[in-house]
Amino acid sequence: MFDLTAGRPALDLCNTRLGDRDLLERPSDLVRWFAQTGLTDRPPRITTADLEAARALRDGLRPALLAGDGPRVAGLAEEWLDGAPGRLCVEQDTLQPRFAPRERTCRCLLVTAVLDALDLVRETPGRVRECAGADCAIVYLDTSRNRSRRWCSMERCGARAKSSAYYRRHRGAGA
Repeated sequence: MFDLTAGRPALDLCNTRLGDRDLLERPSDLVRWFAQTGLTDRPPRITTADLEAARALRDGLRPALLAGDGPRVAGLAEEWLDGAPGRLCVEQDTLQPRFAPRERTCRCLLVTAVLDALDLVRETPGRVRECAGADCAIVYLDTSRNRSRRWCSMERCGARAKSSAYYRRHRGAGA
């Protein structure tokens, strides 16, 4: 049901809204998203307020990540972390921050996506893109060396665009 091709929690969260289509319509949808992404094997009870907060986070992160707006992502992260019961720890071997929740809440589970969004704007600024496919609104991380990736995946949108262009070229040549 959910497209997890981005492979990053922040981007996978952003991809729960594709154009006008919202994949998080009910609390049970967010429960399924948590399970499908592997962020938890036992999602907490999700309320309507939890769902609204998750959707607001997503709707703020998407444009900020696409714009590479580090200060906006930082502001969203600070707001989110302020309401998450727990604390940040540092992994001794990697020196990476890790959130240690005090409770099992929706807000705590989404801290992973928030920290991932911070990583994206810090480590790969300007590389979050929206698929150029005509009917696709997936966001992804452009990891190409020359920053030229255009599609969420070559197997889906890239192949479709290339075969369509090939068809137009050859149909025009035969006429």
